[in-house]
Amino acid sequence: MRSMKKTAAFIAAVLVYITVFCVPASAYITFTPNFTVSSEAAVLINLDKDTILYEKNPTKKMYPASLTKIMTAIVVLDHVTDLDNTKYEAPLAVFDDLYGKNPSAVGYSRGEIITVNDLMYSMLMYSACESAGILAYNVGGDSIQNFVDMMNQKAEEIGCTGTHFVNPHGLYDDEQYTNARDMAIIAKYAVDNYPKFVEIATTTEYTLHATNYHEEGWTTIHHTNAMTLKGEFYYEPARGLKTGTLDESGRNLVSMASKDGNNYLLVTMCAPMYNEDGTKANDQYTDQKNIYEWAFNTFSYEKIVGNTQEVTEIPVKLGENAEHVLLVPSEDFYTLWPNTLDKSNLKYEINTDGYLDQDGAVLAPVKKGQVLGKYTISLSGEVLCSTDLVAKDDVELSQLEYNIMKAKAFVGSFWFKAAIAAAAALVILYIVVYILATKKRKRRIKKVSSRSRRRM
Repeated sequence: MRSMKKTAAFIAAVLVYITVFCVPASAYITFTPNFTVSSEAAVLINLDKDTILYEKNPTKKMYPASLTKIMTAIVVLDHVTDLDNTKYEAPLAVFDDLYGKNPSAVGYSRGEIITVNDLMYSMLMYSACESAGILAYNVGGDSIQNFVDMMNQKAEEIGCTGTHFVNPHGLYDDEQYTNARDMAIIAKYAVDNYPKFVEIATTTEYTLHATNYHEEGWTTIHHTNAMTLKGEFYYEPARGLKTGTLDESGRNLVSMASKDGNNYLLVTMCAPMYNEDGTKANDQYTDQKNIYEWAFNTFSYEKIVGNTQEVTEIPVKLGENAEHVLLVPSEDFYTLWPNTLDKSNLKYEINTDGYLDQDGAVLAPVKKGQVLGKYTISLSGEVLCSTDLVAKDDVELSQLEYNIMKAKAFVGSFWFKAAIAAAAALVILYIVVYILATKKRKRRIKKVSSRSRRRM
């Protein structure tokens, strides 16, 4: 599970500019590389930290083309558990739907009975549109439309806000649209939740099994992502996941890449179809390799906060041989950090409001690990880390000082003052009574003396 509120930019050497974008539900600080990205839109996610590092036109309306098949796979995997032993018959409705649209196809025919496993491999690896249709028709209860409704429901459920599907294969329809950020959400959801999806979508070569129309091993298919195949565009760290190409959509690509323990997912959309001279363009592969290499070479995990770092100290009242206690962060905090950016740009804030008394102190005893404040680190107004500040050590209560404090408190209390006032009043009353009694006795003695003299 926060939205970006500000935009900030500054130069670190010549390589990195920091830009803050508005991202629903979470906050990211994104970084812009120093090269041109030809694709119209892109999103790069670090899978280890679930952090977006780069975005270009992330919410601009795009046509997904065969990237649609990622959502088709998700819905199938939600409803089919045994892919090897579940078989579907290819219905006429699927081929009627695809007729005249020049779809990519692996070669299945009406009435052919195929395992879900082979349908999934041919759909994700080879981008077979008839395989997507066969899966949708059967999982949807003999209704492609029911399946499409399930796709849209799933998209909404996982947080997509700019996506709408009208078919399971991705052939052009003006009402079938998405954006790069939603496609990143969909792809990451598939990677995080379906190991079978990852297994299939990252396979580079697969031989389809026998059906009632084809003999065993009738064809071997290869992944449509040329970055995963030995050749001109091969990029060793890259894996899967899905390509999607239409005149209306441009060249779309979703892939993953891993290097030196760092794992990324990248969506690029609407790369040019053709070069200026009319030849076929392959800028989607150039974009992806450049973005991946930039990420691998620019970012590394760094400890921004350590749980042994002595951040500050606060006064302690009634401490046994201790007048202060040191505060340290409650945990370590690591983040992806560009190696060209100076950490002096970070802002550190300490907040002890609500933890200390009006004198800015804490009363002993203090226990090690006791929360006594908050520690926030931000960059250009955006919070990177907020953690508790806790006591580094125990501070025992001084019994002597405690007793003195209690005595002082009692002396200054209402009841003590009332008791003193009452005692003073009693003394005064006693004195008054004593004086009155003395005067009365003296008068009595005087009267007796007067009578005695008269008798004489």
